[in-house]
Amino acid sequence: MKKNHEILFTPLDIGQTTIQNRFILCAMEGTNMVEGMTKYKFNEHCPEYYRERAKTGVGLIIPGMIPIRSFAGNQWLYESESVFMGPVKDLVDEIHAHGSKIFFQVGAGMGRAMVAVPILRKLYHGKFLKRCAKLFGMDVARVFAGASPAMPNVWDPTIKARALTKKEIEKIIDAFGKTAALCKRAGIDGIEIHAVHEGYLLDQFTMTCTNERDDEYGGNLENRMRFTTEIIQSIKAACGDDYPVSVRFSVESKMRGFQQGAVPGEEYEEFGRDKEEAIKVAKILEEAGCDLLNADNGTYDAWFWAHPPMYMPLACNLPEASFLKPHVSIPVACAGRMEDPDQAAEALAEGHIDAVGIARQFLCDGLYLDKIRDEKIGDIRPCIACHNGCFGVYRYKGEPGNLPKTPLGRCALNPVTFQEEKYRLKQAEQKKKIAVIGGGIGGMEAARLMALQGHEVDLYEKSDELGGVFIAAAAPSFKEKDRMLLSWYKNEMEKLPITIHFEKDVSPSMLDTLGADEIIVATGATPKVLPIPGIDLPHVIEAIEYLNKNKTVGERVVVVGGGLTGCEIAYDLALQGKKVTLPLSRCWMTS
Repeated sequence: MKKNHEILFTPLDIGQTTIQNRFILCAMEGTNMVEGMTKYKFNEHCPEYYRERAKTGVGLIIPGMIPIRSFAGNQWLYESESVFMGPVKDLVDEIHAHGSKIFFQVGAGMGRAMVAVPILRKLYHGKFLKRCAKLFGMDVARVFAGASPAMPNVWDPTIKARALTKKEIEKIIDAFGKTAALCKRAGIDGIEIHAVHEGYLLDQFTMTCTNERDDEYGGNLENRMRFTTEIIQSIKAACGDDYPVSVRFSVESKMRGFQQGAVPGEEYEEFGRDKEEAIKVAKILEEAGCDLLNADNGTYDAWFWAHPPMYMPLACNLPEASFLKPHVSIPVACAGRMEDPDQAAEALAEGHIDAVGIARQFLCDGLYLDKIRDEKIGDIRPCIACHNGCFGVYRYKGEPGNLPKTPLGRCALNPVTFQEEKYRLKQAEQKKKIAVIGGGIGGMEAARLMALQGHEVDLYEKSDELGGVFIAAAAPSFKEKDRMLLSWYKNEMEKLPITIHFEKDVSPSMLDTLGADEIIVATGATPKVLPIPGIDLPHVIEAIEYLNKNKTVGERVVVVGGGLTGCEIAYDLALQGKKVTLPLSRCWMTS
């Protein structure tokens, strides 16, 4: 292990509980150990994932958030004793056997951040359907309920939340205490409250922009924090003062308004919580009994801070977490693209934070910690923050709040994640000679998998460099992780017994001469040339020509095509100070 990385593997006290190192596997959508849509059940897909991560010695594991009450039913979490004392306890015992600790993250609900999937919108807007659903235990008004009435839903502003009643608040507070007691019985080491975070229900109570109540849960900051502090007190009363409570905490909301997120470096007036108020909030939480602040930034109006995509800077939330640290005596963790071990170790060594929150990197490479220990940093498959597998919640074809067909919490680069047994690589019973045509990402991945299974692999690439069109895709300045992925693949090609043939353009007539038992064609696609006048003019260039720096552009640029490639090129040009116009089907966007 590198000397500067040793601090990453020192123990940390959270209250009276000690974790073996400074790594926290943070909760993510789709990584729940217990699912609670209509009724609570054990997630049968999760055991192998958590076993494998525990084997590498993760300090603290926090599975995905569990709602205190089932989203689409009337079951409370504390009523699912058979789940907790059965499969959950068995898995927790296995995790403990490897030295890892585990907290369960529990949330009070989503309020205006509730994803407005089409069926929920139909139930909300259809009075007859709404009444029918309520007869079967599905109260759509409760699903969207928030701190105050008439607050617009993040995904569909035509949906207006009703306010939680005091009776409902009291039931939730009581339920947290009962749930924590059940967790403690099941061997779970602590509770993390999804509280002052991401604009979910509890966070909506904390901010003046979403809390207009005139009772003891609204008004001044102490009142707005009351819901969360009474939950902490309920947990401590049920489990004892030594039972640790972590609070998920967005330091700054990064909101310019409803559905308006601020971007890094932008000057704006904070609509939600600013850093100065965050100090006061943190002190209130500590006074109430909180043992750990698990910090980042953002709300679902500015979701890209809590779920930073590739366009966000590395360690994008570290400045705010570092700002918070001197004002409390309890540990502060920071999450959000924190997977660079050098950067994380430096933040710890300089006292800016106490722990490192890692989420998607553990999806992408389950041996992340082992590779840091073994000084094999170049062997870590980098998370490229693409969101394609882990967080595919999007707007599509006019339907806000659609959900992907595949489960959340998966990985576009590592299909083994949460399917460890199904896709576990084994040596092939019959070894074959495999020819892979094309040395792009697809070809290299195919060659890698074939070699790992013991096949004899020849990789044919028509150019003198591996990477294919992904070289161009990784060219923009903000896609450093894509460039790291290219380096990782090239490193894998060198490590494995793969014979690479450069400048070998394989035509269909040559296939029989390769002497291969199986041939994998991974030649990719070629760009489509638009049949329009002027396409061949000197100042008209194709996207890959720009990205590969084969041709240059002037100061005023029109990017034709508003898909992912067009938007990324426009953003890259804007970062260079160019005047960029991106014509879309119904409007023109100008930087």
